[in-house]
Amino acid sequence: MTWAPGQSYWQPHNRPAARRVQNMGFTPDGEQLWMSTRGGDVYFSKDTEGTGFETTKLSSRGFGVLDVGFASNDVAFACGGSGSLFKSSDGGKTWKRDKSTDSVAGNLYSVRFFGNKGFILGNDGILLRYIGNGAASGSA
Repeated sequence: MTWAPGQSYWQPHNRPAARRVQNMGFTPDGEQLWMSTRGGDVYFSKDTEGTGFETTKLSSRGFGVLDVGFASNDVAFACGGSGSLFKSSDGGKTWKRDKSTDSVAGNLYSVRFFGNKGFILGNDGILLRYIGNGAASGSA
């Protein structure tokens, strides 16, 4: 739902997929809304009103995408179930699986960037750190 100053009530909007919405946020420039789903899809709004969405090319192997975090306007990471981690270098249009987390035995829940430092939090004490070359390193 959206609301703007001067409107007397919230405007409902249909979601772009039947699958459960896992998380939502905005791109760093604030121009687009992103939405991740339980089935592993990531959608970006086509306009600033968030009324139309485009799905992105992310092969999640059926695992839900739980969060998306941006290191910059172009570089983004998406994380999810069973240690799934994906990187985009074009603002979320296309994604590539980051195989450095294939041996992580747990779900990855949250991606956060603080300046040029990035962190991914997972279950059972999993904490990964972005080291600047696209790979994640960390410990459980």
